Amino acid sequence: MIPTPLPYFLFLFLEGDNIKILSFDQSTKITGYSLYDNSNLINYGTIQSDSKEENPIERMKQMYENIKQCLIKCNPHFVVFENVHFQKNYGTFQQLSQLQGLIMALLFERNIGFQYVESTAWRAFCGVKGKKRAEQKANAIQVVKDKFNLSVSEDEADAILLGYFAVNKILK
Repeated sequence: MIPTPLPYFLFLFLEGDNIKILSFDQSTKITGYSLYDNSNLINYGTIQSDSKEENPIERMKQMYENIKQCLIKCNPHFVVFENVHFQKNYGTFQQLSQLQGLIMALLFERNIGFQYVESTAWRAFCGVKGKKRAEQKANAIQVVKDKFNLSVSEDEADAILLGYFAVNKILK
């Protein structure tokens, strides 16, 4: 994991303080999110751009505004999101990297601590298996069903498990 404002964040909270942690499984089309109050999952869902919008810059602008509203609504103390990696498509990698930068800018503006996490780290911790993306997504949905007794989308599942990783590994 890459160092971020984590030590500053931890300094601000004493043992016993409530800490709201928001996690994002970010995308320019559908971003999953989850909100934890300490170790309790209290909210989750998806944030969407216009599904008919073909211009990736316009979708990114819409997602930026929607994520900003989510930050205002949830008022987190700390945010986690997945680090971006090149897989097969340079254009997708570029768009996700730019979106990650926009999220970071929103967090810097609000002085909210954050950490980005390698997908392999949270998946291993949560027991999400599979080599291919589709298999990992299906397994993440099943892990959420088993751990939380919830039926969720793949975007919600990834955000919930990323948040679960954060409350159990990053902030402990």
